[in-house]
Amino acid sequence: MPAHYALSDAAIVLVTVFAGMALWRNGQRLLAFAMACFGTAAAIGALRFGGGLQEELATLHSGASQFLGFAGVLAVLSSCLFRAGGRVAVVRFAIILCVAGATYLFAHPLLGPLFLLSVAITVAASLFRPVSSRHFWLVPAGSVIMLANAVFIRRASWLEESMGWHVYHMLIAFALALLAMGFLSAKRTV
Repeated sequence: MPAHYALSDAAIVLVTVFAGMALWRNGQRLLAFAMACFGTAAAIGALRFGGGLQEELATLHSGASQFLGFAGVLAVLSSCLFRAGGRVAVVRFAIILCVAGATYLFAHPLLGPLFLLSVAITVAASLFRPVSSRHFWLVPAGSVIMLANAVFIRRASWLEESMGWHVYHMLIAFALALLAMGFLSAKRTV
């Protein structure tokens, strides 16, 4: 795979670094964790393709993308469903990591369907329990883009392989930016 695959992974890294820092400063630790999950997987991809380590990091990149992507989506879902912070946030971190880890290790075939289900529930939760801000529509928009991207773009036969991956990664970056902006304009949560 050519080195240009690293460019769209790098876009995700940039979005998640800036969004994660802003969310962290805003006291939204769980959402900053979600950004770190997506950003870490993308950073491995950028290193893999940019550093010419396609074969050496293939398994790590695939595993990190699946495990951390699922953990990141669960963190966003948890933030949409539960607005409480404080000590409860530590429990939510632990539950998210345990669920994502157990699914990855023991129910790997269910990882994709559970990812899609989690994003679909995030869409519904963001619509029926919107964040309290004047930009409330950003969170559902980011969630819908994430869901549509996973369903229609990830393995799209109508796109050439490299174009499909670049579009997929750029839409992830865009969806994460929308989610971060939507939650940043909301009242503080964890």
